[in-house]
Amino acid sequence: MDARAAGKVENMISRTFYLAAALLLVAAPAASAQTIASFPIPTSNSAPGGIATGPDGNLWFTEISGNKIGRLTPAGVITEFSLPTARSGPGRITAGPDGALWFVEAGANRIGRITVDGAVSEFPLPTADSVLTTATPGIGAGPDGNIWFAAIDGQSVGRITPLGAVTEFQSAGTLSGAGAITAGPDANLWYLAESAIGRVTPGGAIANFSAFTTDANVGGIAAGADGALWFSQGESGGIGRVTTAGTVTEIPIAGASGAFESMLAGPDGDLWFFEDTLAGGNLWRLTVAGSATKFPLTDLADSVRQMTVGPDGAIWLALNATNRILRFEPFGAAAVNLDAAVLPGSRSVTFGATATVFATLINSGTTTASDCAVAPVTSIPALFRYQTTNGATGAPNGSPDTPVSIPPGGQQSFLLSFLIQADFSPMEVSLGFACSNGDAAPLLTGVDTLLLSASQTPVPDLIALAATSGNDGIVDLPGATGIGAFAVAIANVGAGGMISASVDTGSVTLPVALTLCQTDPSTGVCRGAPAASVPLSIPAGATPTFSVFAAGSGAIPFAPGTSRVFVRLTDASGAVRGATSVAIRTR
Repeated sequence: MDARAAGKVENMISRTFYLAAALLLVAAPAASAQTIASFPIPTSNSAPGGIATGPDGNLWFTEISGNKIGRLTPAGVITEFSLPTARSGPGRITAGPDGALWFVEAGANRIGRITVDGAVSEFPLPTADSVLTTATPGIGAGPDGNIWFAAIDGQSVGRITPLGAVTEFQSAGTLSGAGAITAGPDANLWYLAESAIGRVTPGGAIANFSAFTTDANVGGIAAGADGALWFSQGESGGIGRVTTAGTVTEIPIAGASGAFESMLAGPDGDLWFFEDTLAGGNLWRLTVAGSATKFPLTDLADSVRQMTVGPDGAIWLALNATNRILRFEPFGAAAVNLDAAVLPGSRSVTFGATATVFATLINSGTTTASDCAVAPVTSIPALFRYQTTNGATGAPNGSPDTPVSIPPGGQQSFLLSFLIQADFSPMEVSLGFACSNGDAAPLLTGVDTLLLSASQTPVPDLIALAATSGNDGIVDLPGATGIGAFAVAIANVGAGGMISASVDTGSVTLPVALTLCQTDPSTGVCRGAPAASVPLSIPAGATPTFSVFAAGSGAIPFAPGTSRVFVRLTDASGAVRGATSVAIRTR
């Protein structure tokens, strides 16, 4: 496709998807007005060690002493799942690319996996006693579609595929005490060790860089919005920044005196970490410019090994010593209320290209939202930029990377761009929409997230748009056994290829049977019998259409963040090259 044709397609997308984004926001829930909420874990003295946001819109946490995995809904309902191996010592946890949660079992020398329905699998590590039981082993999803973990036998880093195949990579140096691990903006994995910051490529090549202290084993590491990695170094009370070239800089934190634990890329584009002091705990927000703000939590003399950005845009902490999960919002009852939407919901481009999508941010609060900006929460190997646009045409009309104010009841549209720096498997990228005087917008998979991938060779890049009968992004089923439908239009702005179109409810099981068919664009009539999946060839520039049918078999509550129907367009390799979704409910 030439530049002029591509430009026409982008203009079409901007006009169409801006309207769709605004309509999707009708289904978005309001943000909570509570600043701090505490959720005691039912099992006493369970010692929660890790926490992660699951694809089902719930919080998942590990219980080191309780030998369980816990699931916590944003409303506060906790369900616990026992692990089959006694005293397995589950520690840090991460969401995997397969829709399940993965965790390290430090006491059993295994990697664990749990589905959102609570089914547990365990995978023994090939090296005996390879996981350090005295440390807090790190685990994280890699850009290669695998799960990576650190803290193995003091000499290596491990990789496990979604099917459970384990590979260990030996290091020339000592990695004793290695803890947190995260995907970096350079498509590599970065982790902490006692006296080093480590980098491992998806191929297993390890490099270590000297840290500025010798105590990193209970800290955390996260990718910052500046393209560097930021880390905390436990008992030493140090905060550091390391470039992808390995240059380490210490960041002084004035007014801090305790142990720095965990590190989180927040929905506001800043870094967050926890300070454990004798008098209590402090949660810190750190900008990439080095400016730090302290939020005292005086009743929390605790240890926090992992934090996560919840589906509500709040920060959730696993409190190890006091046996509870904490929810924190810095502004709480501020008169700013944000909701966001991103369209299209997926892009699949080549290495070196720029992927663009459009976003809308609405302030339904009663006061002006100040200095509103957008930043990726998920680390991806791409240079990110945002720019305001004309809401009617989608044309950029502001300066890049410049925050904007949104009046009460107002909205602002944005062009988001990702300059790809490396090839990587499809990743669900969470995007933070936040303003300086209010809490971040909720993170809703399929609403304000982006499924992004990059490859060395051209692949189909399928822009998908769903349309419901009410033009509100919601499929209504008339009664528990009612039938509903919606339409999907696709534009292939990439290379041609074979694609399988399928429909599902994501990681949440809903009482509904789903089928789809390819339709004649001029009549809307199915070209074949509806099925769970439909194979087809999509040439470059093609614009196929589909009808999707939903037959209920039980009541579906209105929960647009989780009760959704997804249409996915998958190539022969199994990579998703396009996706869209709608909310579904029983009326």
